[in-house]
Amino acid sequence: MMKRCFLTGEYVFYATGRAKRPHSFKKFDVRTTPKQFCPFCLENAHMTPPLIYAEDDNSVRIVPNKYPFLANTAEHYGVHDVLIDTADHEERLSQFSDDHLHKLMRVIKQRFIQLESDEGSQFVQVFKNQGRDAGASQSHSHWQITSMCVVPLKMEHLCEVLSKYHKEHGVCYYCNLDFGTRIIEESDLFRVYMPADAKFAYEMDILPKRHIASIRDFTDEELRDFGILLKHSVTRLNKVYDGLCYNVCFYSAPKSREFDDCFHFYAQIIPRIGHMAGFEFSTGCYINSILPEEGAKKLREVGY
Repeated sequence: MMKRCFLTGEYVFYATGRAKRPHSFKKFDVRTTPKQFCPFCLENAHMTPPLIYAEDDNSVRIVPNKYPFLANTAEHYGVHDVLIDTADHEERLSQFSDDHLHKLMRVIKQRFIQLESDEGSQFVQVFKNQGRDAGASQSHSHWQITSMCVVPLKMEHLCEVLSKYHKEHGVCYYCNLDFGTRIIEESDLFRVYMPADAKFAYEMDILPKRHIASIRDFTDEELRDFGILLKHSVTRLNKVYDGLCYNVCFYSAPKSREFDDCFHFYAQIIPRIGHMAGFEFSTGCYINSILPEEGAKKLREVGY
């Protein structure tokens, strides 16, 4: 089976037989940083640049990235933060309390708004790499927040596609989405579902039911509910494959606000199952070994 992603134009080939390969689902989070050498543990704070922000109990902290991929210079604006989301070296997002998740989402929103207000900033990206195979260089749980002087090409393309859809249909693409049997969990405020054109096995999106263009516009109640459903979603993944590495990416409209009517905030959870290889790099296409409807059914059944 083959599908084309409406938003990106990329082709996805569904090859369920590939899931039977012996290495297909053996990608685990190897904790490689001993606590005494972990720069994100409180007792090793001297290993990181000075704090940008910390909660009173130090349960959530923000520091500049020691090895940024962009920096604020006279030529180009740029900020690259690390948000340390727990003081416990071993704790993972799936183990956070609901109250801690609420606090975390408040801090992310606060820093997002602060960075977006910088004159040089055009776009703020929030993401989490969990595990070595997801790109995390430190095993202590953390997020990254970047503020850039450009709007990335992918976001420009998404805005163009969603703007065209809104003009043609008079409604937001996501507000008009047919979820079919791909809903995994929902609350009064959010839906967790598997996209019909999912590029990755067990990929999930979290979508607000209210049309919200950016995390900057979340109410406090929405921040709390969003954090809880994010934890549930990650827990489901861990029940399918314990210790699986994954990425979480937040998609907010650019700060210009010209796309607020057509852009709908969503969070994407990408399990790191297998590797992109020659076919993906040479064609820009994807191979997914799990059909979206089957993946959604399994994630519903395992619970949280």
